Amino acid sequence: MSDALTTAYTEVCRSYQALHEFRMKLLGLLPLASIAGFLVLGKSGTSLPPMGSLEANLIGSIGLFAALFTLALFMYEARGILMCYDLYYTGSALEERMKVEGQFTYCDEARNLPCYSDARRRYARKINDKIASGSVYSLTFAAWFFISLHFLFHVQLPNCGIWAGTAGVILAAISITVLNGLTAKPKRAATAVGAVTAELSTP
Repeated sequence: MSDALTTAYTEVCRSYQALHEFRMKLLGLLPLASIAGFLVLGKSGTSLPPMGSLEANLIGSIGLFAALFTLALFMYEARGILMCYDLYYTGSALEERMKVEGQFTYCDEARNLPCYSDARRRYARKINDKIASGSVYSLTFAAWFFISLHFLFHVQLPNCGIWAGTAGVILAAISITVLNGLTAKPKRAATAVGAVTAELSTP
């Protein structure tokens, strides 16, 4: 086994785990921070500030910037997902060259791998990080955006929470579809990874 191949595999594993852990921490922190923000905004009392007042404009501005920050974080998350998939395909190709069954080859219910052919587990491969990311970021964005619509742009909607939830679900479906398209494995990428690993394994 080539030392270069072993070193490359070690670095791929380290980068993959570090990136995955950072993404999961960010994904868990975002809804908690948003809920804390909602509690702070509602702490002033049950009566809403009058439209056009300084307090209402401030709340609306906070909602708008929070929605934009959520959108920016989602773009960063999409980049992180793409990097994770690149590392996954590279690690899988390296394990194939090394003839080992490591974390990129071994099949379990925590991963969205094509080895789920058993009818009892046909839904397991559908639950993945793209669904979680798309749902969390979309629902958070919708919540903050509708706050800005109400307080900053003076848009009056009955049952605003239902509108925000519906918009969040629609945005989640769109974002998940986009992420699925971005992470589709191109044939050229698979060929390129195979060529790199073949070069590394050459003594």
